[in-house]
This record gives sequence, structure tokens and C-alpha cells, in this order.
Amino acid sequence: MSVYLMKFIDEYFGRVIVFIISGFKKLSGVKKNQYTGKNKNILLIKFWGIGSIILTSPAVRKVRAAYPDSKIFFLTLKSNYDICRELELSDEIITIDISGPAAFISDLISRIKLLRKTGFAVVFDFEFYTYFSAVIVSLLKCGRSFGFDNLKNNRKILFTDTILFNDHVHTKDNFLQLVNADETICAVNVAQSEFPYLKTFHDEHNGIMKIAVNVNASRLAYERRLPGKNYVEIIDHITEKFRCKVLLTGSNDETSYVNDIYRKISDKELVMDMSGKTSVKELVTLICDSYCLITNDSGPLHIASALNIPVIAFFGPETPVRYGPLSNKSMVFYKSLECSPCMSISNSKTVNCIYDSPKCMEQFDMKEVLRKIDLFITELFEKKYLTKETQGHIK
Repeated sequence: MSVYLMKFIDEYFGRVIVFIISGFKKLSGVKKNQYTGKNKNILLIKFWGIGSIILTSPAVRKVRAAYPDSKIFFLTLKSNYDICRELELSDEIITIDISGPAAFISDLISRIKLLRKTGFAVVFDFEFYTYFSAVIVSLLKCGRSFGFDNLKNNRKILFTDTILFNDHVHTKDNFLQLVNADETICAVNVAQSEFPYLKTFHDEHNGIMKIAVNVNASRLAYERRLPGKNYVEIIDHITEKFRCKVLLTGSNDETSYVNDIYRKISDKELVMDMSGKTSVKELVTLICDSYCLITNDSGPLHIASALNIPVIAFFGPETPVRYGPLSNKSMVFYKSLECSPCMSISNSKTVNCIYDSPKCMEQFDMKEVLRKIDLFITELFEKKYLTKETQGHIK
């Protein structure tokens, strides 16, 4: 199913369903706190965004520290299974398939039955303002449930506790604030050394500088892509100057777009098109073995952050305040135009561009971009990785 169709259904049908459920509960006198079981099961819900799922990691760690004897379940989309497994966020991962209406309905019914039978002491809905996740929470047997409130929609009535999403802090910190709404978790102090969360699979560099480049952005918002011609310019520049090996990343459905950029690159001997050729675990390894990642605002950025790999990132419709890289060393390009950001939590992360094409991604001064990238990579290379074998790689 398309992202736009799912957003439409959630916004309009979801609102009606929430109204009906809330009315039924008021008339029947059913309380929100329905669960009286003795198990300590905890359910975490996050459907959208690999990057957002990665950013839940600090919050999940705190949940584990507060409830060491609990069994933790993670409910997500089927497409997110691999990244959840690599992150080891939970004891059990439960997925819903949205590849088509029939699969979605079948999975949704069976998963709700399973979750109702399981029962949960606590549920945390990490989705921002979707009605879909709130409706699922309302159908479960749980003691307490926590979700975000934006004071605009009425999904808050389906939770026992809500907090306001703070647009002025990083999304990672919003997730931490959500779990801290539980007094048991708030009272627990955990180590603040937040990265890495992903397992590392370091390979030897063998004297060759590897730089991963992610030219993509997920179907949630293709407008987050820096124009392909700009990536060709960046790749041609760094391969000529640093004689580095460039690894192009991409999922199966991004292969055609990446291939088109690869064909326009001058020195193909120094560039490997890895799009559609890596599993999530292999992508983690690829990024881990790179000196840095050059990327748009998308999932690989947060994989690099979780590995503490240096990041060069381009932002436009979304703001780096909420989703910027958290690696110890990073550089962000962001125009901060008068219309930016037009993609927000309140509008279901939908790009509302007032122009025919996103100027925020098209108006970067490429001479200045290349100059700053030079300085960034040179510092990495000379101060951290310079060896006798690689000294001749910088012109």
C-alpha cells in the first residue's frame, strides 16, 4: 500500500474510529485501565521510520533497566524486522505486513488477537500522532499506556498517560521523555554513553579509505534527496582528491535511482554500487567499515550514528534539530529557508513544499559544500587514520 493512502486512511478514518471507541467507553463505563493480570509484559510500538526506530534505543535501554524481569515485545511493520533484530530492542518482535490490503487486514486481526491474549502491564506507543497505533493500544488489555499528545487530535483519550511532543529537542530525547512519564522508569538512572547500539563487524581497511554514500531517502518523502547531479559532483570530487573507495548504498526499490547516478560517475573503478545487494546486517557492516557516511536525511544516517561513524548529512524539508546525526563527529548542511521545515510531526511527516521542487535541497552552494567536505575528510584521514601506506592518497 502507498504511504499517501495509509496517511489518508489514518487521518480521516482513524479519527472516526477513535471517536466511536471513545464514545463507547464513555457510555459503557469501561475504564482505560483494563488489565489486572500478574505478568510483567511490556509492549513497545513503532511502525514508521528505520531512523526513528533506532532513536528509540536509549529509551528502550531505560525501560529494560527499570523492568529487568519483564518480557519486552516490539510491534512494528514487517519491513522493519531486520533492523529491530540487529538492535536487539526486545525479547520478541511482532510484525504487521502492509504489502497489500489482504495481507494487512489478515495480519492486523491476528496480531491484535495475539496481543490481547498476551496482556501487558505497560504499553509505550512511540508513534507520534497516528490514530492507527492509538486504536491498537485501546483494543489491548494493558495496565498503563503512554503516548504523545499534540493538543490537536483526540488520540490522547485512548491512553492512560500522555506527554506533549517537544518540537525543539531531538526525537531521541522525546522518546526518553515518553518513557520517563512512567514513575518507575523516571527514577532509574542509566549510563549516558549512548552509542553504539548496533553490533560492529569491523573489517580491515587495508590502507584504502572507504566512504559510504547514501543518495536515497525513503518513500516517506523523496523530497529529502539532494539532487543526483550534486551527488555525482561530490563523488567525482572525493574520488579524484582522496583516491578513496566509494560505496553506494540503497535498498531493492532504490536500485534504479542509484544505478542512474552510478552511470554518470567519472571514475567507476573507485565506486561500487551496492544498492539492492545488502541485507540490513550487511549494510551495518558496510557503514561500520567506512571512514564516514555522506547521506540525506534517512535511515542510514541513524545507523551511522548508532555506530558512532562520522556523518556528513543534507537536510531540507525536515530539521536537523529533531533528526540530526548523533555521532561524535558530524557535519550538517541545512539552508533553513523561510519555509523550512515544512515536514513535521504535526502533519504526519508530509512535505508541504510551496515551490514546484524543493529549493531547500537545490540551493546549496556546491563549491562551499565541496570545500567543507574536503576539510572534514582530511581531518578524519590525517588525524585518525593516516598510515605510511595511505599517505599518498591525498593530493
